[in-house]
Amino acid sequence: MGIMAGVNGAPRPRDRRDLNITLDTPQFAVMRDAAEEALQYVENVRDAATCDGGTGNILNVLFDNTEWKPQANAAVRLSNLLTKNFQITNGTGGYVDDALVFAMTRTTIEIEALAFGSAVAFEPNLYRNMSKFCAYSFHTGNGTIKSHDISVEYDYFPSEWYLGAKEKYRNLTRDKADNITQRLSEYDVNSTKVHKVPTNFMEPRMEYDDGFWTRPYFDCGGGNIWMITFNSPIQAVINGSLGFAGVATVDVALNILDIDQCDATENGKKFALNVFQGTHHCKPSTNCVPRAGFGFRRGTYYCECRPGFYYPNASATVLAFPGFDVENAYADWIQHGSRDYLASYDCNACPEGCETCVDATPCMAEWDWALRSILLIIVVLILVSAVFLLLFIHRHRRHPVLHEAGVLYLQIVCVGAVLATGTDLALFPKPSAATCTSRLWFEHVAFVLIYSLVRRAKKLQPQTALVTRGLALALTVVVLYLAAWSAIGLSPVQMARTGKGLKFYMCQDTWMSDGITIAEGVFLLWGVYISSKVHSVVTPYNEAKSICWVVYITFILKHLLLVTRKFSIGQISPDVLYLLYVLELQVPVTCTFLVYFGPKLRLIRKGTVKPSNPDIYELATEESGTSGPTSPSPAGRRRNQSFAAKLEHHHLTAGNRDLSHGLAMRQSISQ
Repeated sequence: MGIMAGVNGAPRPRDRRDLNITLDTPQFAVMRDAAEEALQYVENVRDAATCDGGTGNILNVLFDNTEWKPQANAAVRLSNLLTKNFQITNGTGGYVDDALVFAMTRTTIEIEALAFGSAVAFEPNLYRNMSKFCAYSFHTGNGTIKSHDISVEYDYFPSEWYLGAKEKYRNLTRDKADNITQRLSEYDVNSTKVHKVPTNFMEPRMEYDDGFWTRPYFDCGGGNIWMITFNSPIQAVINGSLGFAGVATVDVALNILDIDQCDATENGKKFALNVFQGTHHCKPSTNCVPRAGFGFRRGTYYCECRPGFYYPNASATVLAFPGFDVENAYADWIQHGSRDYLASYDCNACPEGCETCVDATPCMAEWDWALRSILLIIVVLILVSAVFLLLFIHRHRRHPVLHEAGVLYLQIVCVGAVLATGTDLALFPKPSAATCTSRLWFEHVAFVLIYSLVRRAKKLQPQTALVTRGLALALTVVVLYLAAWSAIGLSPVQMARTGKGLKFYMCQDTWMSDGITIAEGVFLLWGVYISSKVHSVVTPYNEAKSICWVVYITFILKHLLLVTRKFSIGQISPDVLYLLYVLELQVPVTCTFLVYFGPKLRLIRKGTVKPSNPDIYELATEESGTSGPTSPSPAGRRRNQSFAAKLEHHHLTAGNRDLSHGLAMRQSISQ
């Protein structure tokens, strides 16, 4: 009970910015510091052995006391009952003695389960002419109730609980009395019970809002617990006017309540001790979880690891840091500069890709750098070969072998091969939005450039206008498609798993990627159809056969590897997936080099200028009017006539050829 002479607290905490924790508002900072200071004091005064007597150990915090209004109203009723006693005894209180006052206080705490104690204290000389009297009853904790006059032990008049109630009473401006009509009964001379004449009078009364709540304090020597007290004024007619005569109180024990220092939640229950919420000292890698059953003390929580973190000691019984240890370490850091708090009480981050974990077991598949490095070297070698071939074609662009194939066609195919290697280079590092998007551009633009050979197989004419017109149209369509794809962001990175459940990142295949893949497959299928029509056409240096074989091989290998890759996802490692990507793109490119460019390079290396087909040679010399090494035989003439018919059927007659190209070829053959 009683005396609350001042605020006794711990040293003010250091600035929380030392822990990279920001404050919402300056007001919140003040409230939090006061709550933390109070909690430190709660820890300092844990029991009666460390208190200094009386009720001077207080906490400078204010609770939301409306939760205890039922217990407070018990004190209001008691104060009004004693007020009535003073009224009907003309201020002497003669109807009440010590035993009855003690009985009132005991009954109060017997009725109200949460009430720890109750007291009645009077002004000097109002109660039986005593200079002071304060009857107090409280639960001892062993199932009994103890009552005694605490005024024997200390002077309660200057205490804050008493002075606070007295001062609030003096400041009340409302009418402190009700208009009462009372009609008593009595027995007349005939021993018959009758009513007296009704009496009208003013009856003083107090209400809940007229009372005064103390701040929390440790009742040392009384209940030896932390408590909070509600005080309701007692009134009496003093010197002809209604005045303050004392207080009736109810104590609410705080030791049965758990302090919740964890952060407030949106749907959290409103509670009197919410003033302490947000005062925990869990590190950012942990979450504060309240613990019940520890009563009114600091640190009644666990610091549990947040998702994405794990407790350092996986063999511990409880995989969390006890709040008691955290609070003590924090206090040592604040008061003594100990570094234990800063160095401990942190959870370790889970390995990459682990949403939850219990230890450092990896969730991501590790890369086989040896395999990936070998594949990267192969891709770079193909890139160098494509660049070398491009430069070689440019240097020998006037050679009849290259001229017959179409120098521009050959250069376009080489540029496409260079871009195809860019696809695998983009896939080598860890996938990201940028690398996945660039991979799409490299892959599909390269396809258009390389497999323009299908167009070449259809016409078998190396005309520049035809090349640029058809290629420009195809490139325009693909570029617009890819630009729309990139603009709407349909090339994200997705998380895949290996057969062992390990995660890895890969470029996601969307409906747009599947759409363009299907379109390319249809294009190659059309190329197979065209190749089947011109495969038997006899051309200089077997140009038609080379193109047809490239189309056949590409169609088979590309789709075989594509299907293998699609159906292997979820079963293979990221390195095997990268291998399939490399094979899917570079095997067709390599076959194109070997089948299409290989024979041409061999002829150029040997210095050959005559067509590899003797029928072409005989037809050319006959049409030029010159004699070759031998005159065409009858059989040769028949072959020439057959070839001429095929040329006419495929729009390849000499009259339809580019004149300068035809003259140059014939002159080179005649030589």
